[in-house]
Amino acid sequence: MAHRMHARLAAHLALIILSVSCNSLLPSLAWAATAFQESSGQVVIDAEHYNSKVPRNGQDWVLKTTTTGYAGSGYLEALPNTGISYNTGYVTSSPELVYNVQFATTGTYYVWVRGIGATGSDDSLHAGLDGTGPASADRISGIGTTWNWKRDTMDAAPATLVIASPGLHTIHLWMREDGLKVDKVLLRTSSSSTAPSGTGPAESPRVTVGPPPDTTPPTGSVTINGGSAATNNTAVTLSLSATDNSGTVTQMQCSSDGTTFTPAEPYKTSTSWTLPAGDGQKTVYVKFGDAAGNWSSPVSDAINLDTTPPQIAITSPSDGAVIPAPTP
Repeated sequence: MAHRMHARLAAHLALIILSVSCNSLLPSLAWAATAFQESSGQVVIDAEHYNSKVPRNGQDWVLKTTTTGYAGSGYLEALPNTGISYNTGYVTSSPELVYNVQFATTGTYYVWVRGIGATGSDDSLHAGLDGTGPASADRISGIGTTWNWKRDTMDAAPATLVIASPGLHTIHLWMREDGLKVDKVLLRTSSSSTAPSGTGPAESPRVTVGPPPDTTPPTGSVTINGGSAATNNTAVTLSLSATDNSGTVTQMQCSSDGTTFTPAEPYKTSTSWTLPAGDGQKTVYVKFGDAAGNWSSPVSDAINLDTTPPQIAITSPSDGAVIPAPTP
């Protein structure tokens, strides 16, 4: 009991001390990574086939084969089993398992876990999605001392996770009580309370997942003649600066009216430009493009073109006037 009280206190203190987001402490997805493929509202995972795991506070998920009856090549056990539990603050305090899953079907998924505990104090865990630990899937408990499928939480409700968008997501498991052994995880949209039998359905296939399409255009700016307010020459120099989420701005286009642009040319930080003839304010527009074909909205700068020299008019004395010599 003392161990559990200290762990709860440490978890609360961790929540107070930590000022960074939980997501920043979690391993990011590696693109071109493997992921379990959800199909027809169901995905099945052997626990030992995680994409990454995060040991914390001297505890870890360890592959074991001692207890018979598991599926696959073994099961994962939260060790050492010293009576520690994390009821809150587990996202950043408890040892963690991360699974990549490619979802095609959105909606609410019911989380089933096949596991076993040495005692009733070794048989609970938390589940989460995309680096978060929602209350809808925390404190899955009552797994028992024989291999068993459970989805019930300590809130007397089934554990659920909401997949709001198709694509790649991460499913997370955190230890609640050490000593828990986890064999398989099943997520399904079916709300049936009937547990899978035996070791459950076969594990879902894994696929290689690439990055999502780049739909973010570059951002940038243009300055004419270093920011000068006026010029007496139609030949000017444009200073250009642009950045892109992919890290590479590849193209640019220029225009004098914001409608008709030059053909795309390689991006550069400085280029020559000819202003339209005729004195007055002139505006130059520039668009930037990236390798994915995304184009920014036009950015612009203005300068006043003044090519007319000053005119001198003598108003006094008048033309033809005789100017007497000064009186000595």
